[in-house]
Amino acid sequence: MVLGVLGAIGAAAFLTLMSWATDVVWEWLPAQVGLDAVPWWWVVLGLLVGAVLIIAAQRLGPGMGSPLDGFHFDVGPSRAIAALSVALATLVFGGVLGPEAPLIVVGTVIGGLLTRGKSPQVQQLAMALGGIAAIGTILGNPFIAAFMVLEFAALGAMPRQALVPIFVALGSGYLVLTGIGPFTGLGGLELAVPGLTEVDQLTFVDLLVGLFVAVVAGAAVLLSRQVGYGLQRVAKLRPSVAILGSAVVIGALATFIMLAFDQPYDVVPFSGETAMGSLITETSALAVLAIVVAKALAYGVSLGGGWRGGPIFPATYIGVAAAVLIGLVITATPMSALIVAGMAAGVAAMLKLPFTAALLAVVIGAGAGLVVTPMAIIGAIVGVAMRMAYDKATGHAGVPMTP
Repeated sequence: MVLGVLGAIGAAAFLTLMSWATDVVWEWLPAQVGLDAVPWWWVVLGLLVGAVLIIAAQRLGPGMGSPLDGFHFDVGPSRAIAALSVALATLVFGGVLGPEAPLIVVGTVIGGLLTRGKSPQVQQLAMALGGIAAIGTILGNPFIAAFMVLEFAALGAMPRQALVPIFVALGSGYLVLTGIGPFTGLGGLELAVPGLTEVDQLTFVDLLVGLFVAVVAGAAVLLSRQVGYGLQRVAKLRPSVAILGSAVVIGALATFIMLAFDQPYDVVPFSGETAMGSLITETSALAVLAIVVAKALAYGVSLGGGWRGGPIFPATYIGVAAAVLIGLVITATPMSALIVAGMAAGVAAMLKLPFTAALLAVVIGAGAGLVVTPMAIIGAIVGVAMRMAYDKATGHAGVPMTP
């Protein structure tokens, strides 16, 4: 319970710092220099500054591993400064990754500090408890993290005897966010796709179109993985060149989308959860197609170019974008249902965790109602099947977590 509480408090502190720094860079500073809106060159400059900061932070020592290799629960106190510095530079300056991986680091570091001097087995369990409690603060519902842990255990990556203590840590951590009795909670990030309309009933056509959306979303995410693996080979030999080059690529893609389609600056950079509102109101299929391709490429170079963060939220954004694209072409199917299918497929293709992907899509797409649950299941099955076929064809058998 103590680890759950401390992990959640640490995660909330990290998210607060990240939010404050992001506001400074992208709102306060532009206003101070007289800019009414963030121009394209500010995006490119911000990404380059982030890349330089990452290069500097890497000199502090080894941090967390690549997001292509899954979640990492092995980052102890000695690697905390390097890992969290790189993650903050990534998240604040526009790398296309999410905050879930550094939150795990916050939790594992707390677990490692509290059990310093104990046996390796005790330390490993404490780090897992703290890391899971921390990531539970960002997923919107502790049962999503619980499902993730169950899938880890089913794959042999998490010992079964750790499941009950982890469940307790998730519950106690969630109380930190919601509060209890006279104690006010710290509050959490409200994850939801805005503007979804509730679906009354699905049709056979809806299921078929949802299947198509899942294939498109899964293919886009697997494209990101392939780009990431290609760039990762360069990053291992010349890390500074890879990080600077990826910053230029993301900046160029963002500039193209901003100028060619009059889109906001945060459509291509960043993890994407805050940009979903503008995406689902887009009426141009050509613009959405360009966004899907640009986001997938930017996601890919972030995965393999030395940026550090979590892989979940860009995958959900790509899933939403794929659904909006198909929904604009095939207008008979409710967009809300397609969005749930797309999110599930994108996350399953990235994480290879279909149950977690389906539940996450239902929770984030709660506005569509529970009727669309079969769409989430279809999306998750298609996404994980495509990922398994991709791994077999390429030999990239990435694991979902590093204990």
